[in-house]
Amino acid sequence: MKNLPLAPTEYNQTYQTELNTIITELDANMLKLDAANFLVSRTDSSGNIDQTGGLVLQSPDGTHYKLKVANGGAVSTSAITTEQSSNPYVT
Repeated sequence: MKNLPLAPTEYNQTYQTELNTIITELDANMLKLDAANFLVSRTDSSGNIDQTGGLVLQSPDGTHYKLKVANGGAVSTSAITTEQSSNPYVT
């Protein structure tokens, strides 16, 4: 989570520019309800695929499953513990 800077007591163009930049960056990473959302693999500085991100679904019994897609399009899931999820709403 990114914290927004505290507002100055008077209008400040530099502050406003910084705030606009932060909000634009945050918005670009949000899921949209009225558009297609793409979750893509990222690579780290060594070129290795970063496996930390992804879509996690919760079953009716409370178990969490991470959704995966292979290069050929095969879809699979794997159970994860709440400690493996970066979702702050998972308890």
